[in-house]
Amino acid sequence: MTVLLLLASIVFNTIVLVVFKYFAMLGVDVYKAIIYNYIVCISLGVAVTGTVPVVSALEQPYLPYILALGVIFVFGFNVAAQTVRYFGLTITSILQRTALVLTVLYAVVVFDESLGWLKMIAIGMALAAIVLVNMPFGRAGRKPGDGPFWVLLLPVAMFLVNGVIDTILFHIEASRITTTGDLVMITNIFSFALLSGLIFGVVRYGREFFIVKKATLWAALMLGLPNFLSIYFVLRLFGGGWDGSVAVPLNNVGILCAATLTGVFLFKERLTAYKTAGLLLAIISVILFSRVI
Repeated sequence: MTVLLLLASIVFNTIVLVVFKYFAMLGVDVYKAIIYNYIVCISLGVAVTGTVPVVSALEQPYLPYILALGVIFVFGFNVAAQTVRYFGLTITSILQRTALVLTVLYAVVVFDESLGWLKMIAIGMALAAIVLVNMPFGRAGRKPGDGPFWVLLLPVAMFLVNGVIDTILFHIEASRITTTGDLVMITNIFSFALLSGLIFGVVRYGREFFIVKKATLWAALMLGLPNFLSIYFVLRLFGGGWDGSVAVPLNNVGILCAATLTGVFLFKERLTAYKTAGLLLAIISVILFSRVI
């Protein structure tokens, strides 16, 4: 059973990246699709937990944290979509998984955890992986003119956003505010992401924001299903029969490999020597991180 949960987590996490790739290829209104995908996630969360979103969070000690996460989720998903568009599945996946560097550093500084040689090696490998997958600098698999200048900042933004999300979730867990495996809390994060996304959309676009094409609604559904299931199955996996030291690296390494293979064979992404070396370092660093977090 646990093996099936692992495979499901890997598959649905990879599908999310694949959906982003198709968004770019089909010219989908990414922001609207991301915002409305949260309706799908919330609906599934309510169906599974039987709780009322937002209301169930009002008296919880984690409320300030999930308010912040709601805003960050919207920004982070948009960054992820653009990173997949311009840099591909491999680089995006590596940046997401190696962002644990920030969580480890936060644990050392705030919770006075020791910075042993294993952590330092893992951090060094993760940073080296990020450098390698973006070489040669200024290109990262792109041709001049592929996009505006801000595109070059996407890898940094992707790394930082995922690092901040992981760190906030780690803080909630380490401070014993609640368990991050709480699906009710995750559903509430989706709810606040929807609310913050709607507010920003109305401020930026006015009433036009609610003019949604049928294709955008289909895109939101295609994203919302794997988005919810990716989190659902990873929570089930971590609450299953395997120790975290086994489940975490297998899940992260599996996603890294699946995203890379999908990018290479489905989207013909080029796996250069730099990317290959970066991928190998990322895999090793993820395994090491699982031993120290």
